Amino acid sequence: EVFHFEGATGGTDISTGTKKHQEINRKAFAAKWKEALATKPANGDVAALEQLPQGYKRILVIDHHLPMPDRDSGSLRMFQILTILPHLGHRVSFIPDNLANIPPYGDDLRKRGIEVVLRPHIKDVTNYIESHGRKYDVIILSRCGTAKKHIAAVRLHAPQSHVIFDTVDLHFLRAAREAELTQKVESRTQARETQQQEYAVINEADETWVVSVAERELLLQDLPGKQIEVVSNIVDIETPTTAFADRADFLFIGSFLHPPNVDAVLYFAKEIYPLIAQHLPTAKFYIIGDKAPPEVVALASNNVIVTGAVPDVRPFFESVKLSVAPLRFGAGVKGKINQSMAFGVPVVATSIAVEGMSLTHEEDVLVAEAPADFARNLVALYQSEEMWNRLSENGLTKARSLYSPQVAREQLSRLFSDEHTSKSLHRRALAVAG
Repeated sequence: EVFHFEGATGGTDISTGTKKHQEINRKAFAAKWKEALATKPANGDVAALEQLPQGYKRILVIDHHLPMPDRDSGSLRMFQILTILPHLGHRVSFIPDNLANIPPYGDDLRKRGIEVVLRPHIKDVTNYIESHGRKYDVIILSRCGTAKKHIAAVRLHAPQSHVIFDTVDLHFLRAAREAELTQKVESRTQARETQQQEYAVINEADETWVVSVAERELLLQDLPGKQIEVVSNIVDIETPTTAFADRADFLFIGSFLHPPNVDAVLYFAKEIYPLIAQHLPTAKFYIIGDKAPPEVVALASNNVIVTGAVPDVRPFFESVKLSVAPLRFGAGVKGKINQSMAFGVPVVATSIAVEGMSLTHEEDVLVAEAPADFARNLVALYQSEEMWNRLSENGLTKARSLYSPQVAREQLSRLFSDEHTSKSLHRRALAVAG
């Protein structure tokens, strides 16, 4: 927002002082640039400024809150998507469903050319859709709760828009696996309800995004013919600078607002860590993540360090030998594994943790299930420079080929092309006609 204080420096009298040169120079400027000015909109023609060149889209993204890329992998993925879209030439607006400005995250988006719409500029997301919906070519609704809440208003007030439901991960799949682990009746009920909600939104949307081929195939089994696209996690590749011999310790990273992370750390601490400590008594275990609950904080000891949220995790990944992902339930592609691979730090993980990531045991990652197997694999990797170098190099290669910003840019370029979106709108028209 820019305030112009008219006449504060040059005065307002165009017949005297420096102000008189305003009219003199205006005529000289108009004469020199006559041909160029003829192609520009008339002074005050705001509508012309809103027009975009052929092939570029006006995109509205609605997510549950501002992306906080240093806090959780879902936020990091959304932040990367929002960063890429303006570079492709699209004009992007973002609304956090809670309308809250959380410094510095709003300004981080604005610096990248993204319009951030929040309180006090609007009081209600639905009212914004009613008044501005028709100007958007594409509307992305991120996460099931947000999409379910707003998709009816989007369909009503932005009928021309190509509507994308970004699942982030399949919530019902995560809930179903938690129910299988805990055997709680209420968890099973929640999983069924979540599946019904996600499928209902998928049926309403023109296109659905998932983060892995595995989730795409799962959806197409139940919803054949739906437009399901893969937009996976996106991580910057950081070539490691610390050699194996100069490294020590290991870590777990993840937001503790995410239930699978809480379960994973408690499970690891109780069942796996004591077996590791017998062989690596001086190695420290770092638990990095926002909002650690009391039971996780209580794990802290001389060799178990609960750090809380860490704005810059690079120093940890440049010093540890490996990271762990002992998840027992979950869905989607795990950001903790992407991030570790992108730093060249090998990972020991469960099969659930590496699901849908096209990773091979003993080539890109070590996969183990039972506590004794997990501990044995971790100790072997911790002590073997040859294995560490192999997994580090292969992990970096896999991260570049699957999860780098360049790969995401190519995919997003295709998904926002005129050819792709027009096909989707054509399918919708046929469905309505049929």
